[in-house]
Amino acid sequence: MQRTAPLKKWPELSLLEHPGWLEYRVETAKNRARFPAFGVDVILMFGVAYFWRVIASGSLWGIALAMLLLFYVYSRATQVVWESVIVLPSLGIQLETHRGPARFPLFTARRFIPWSSLEDFLINEGLRGWDVRYYLVAMNRNPQGTLKLDVAFENILPRFPILLEVYRGVQEAMRGESERAQIHSSRLDSTDSEKETNK
Repeated sequence: MQRTAPLKKWPELSLLEHPGWLEYRVETAKNRARFPAFGVDVILMFGVAYFWRVIASGSLWGIALAMLLLFYVYSRATQVVWESVIVLPSLGIQLETHRGPARFPLFTARRFIPWSSLEDFLINEGLRGWDVRYYLVAMNRNPQGTLKLDVAFENILPRFPILLEVYRGVQEAMRGESERAQIHSSRLDSTDSEKETNK
């Protein structure tokens, strides 16, 4: 595996090249820190140790502290660590969201979109208040024939240059796949015509 940062100005984007597939990964700023939230976690650990008798006693203060502790653990376990667009050249693309404490994802949500159902992969723009936000969207058809939109990096919403880099990489893979499909269909057409002439 080779990991590179294609855009020096935006280090949150990294390109991971594996044999047979390519991953565009966008990490959150918290995940790129050297010791992410380490100080808060240490203080919380000592606080729980110090107030353990109050928490375990079942008093109103203990219940309130336990609820705060549970809320903190829940928020740490469900924060987005990174999101990825994985290009699998002969299969399709996969959109992933990894959640958990920094650098240690606990949960992963994956959406696979095969090349056969992928109509287009494009940069779209949306309005949020007075702000224009750009986002990547995969347009695909489901088996019923209706069009479905899957947003890539929907939680992080990276800046436009990052989206443009990922867009170009996926479009290049889509062109390669369409060329491969055309070659395959022309071979099938030529074998079909040969079978008809042999009859």
